[in-house]
Amino acid sequence: MRKNTLLFFLFLVLSSGSFAQVSESPKDTAIVTTPEIDAEYNGGFEALVNYLSNNLSFIGNPKNKRSVAKEELLEGGRLIVRFIIEKDGSITHVKLETKLPKCEPCNQEAIRVVKNMPKWKPASSDGKAVRTYVRLPINFDVD
Repeated sequence: MRKNTLLFFLFLVLSSGSFAQVSESPKDTAIVTTPEIDAEYNGGFEALVNYLSNNLSFIGNPKNKRSVAKEELLEGGRLIVRFIIEKDGSITHVKLETKLPKCEPCNQEAIRVVKNMPKWKPASSDGKAVRTYVRLPINFDVD
């Protein structure tokens, strides 16, 4: 009986260790605002422009603009999307920093396209990948 009790106790001690959580330190989850090397879209700026031009859907007003009230017509312009590039290059926390007040479809389209982007090359400091913010301006022309 004593041997079984000892084995049961040993089993409990060992199994409780297998459920321990590994937590990240604040340094691991910190967002670096001025990394030594900035995050970069794979392929560089030209590849990013190509991705945006190939993936942004056209937003337009109805063909007969006279049938729509002037205040309901969509207006294009420039918005800014802000997001985090994680250490593995994935994109998280996508938000509009600057919206287009008269083009909600533009706002939603910008968020959709950024969320669907492929992974980036992450930023780095001291030779290690770090989390960092990226601000991406996107222009919409609405006819």
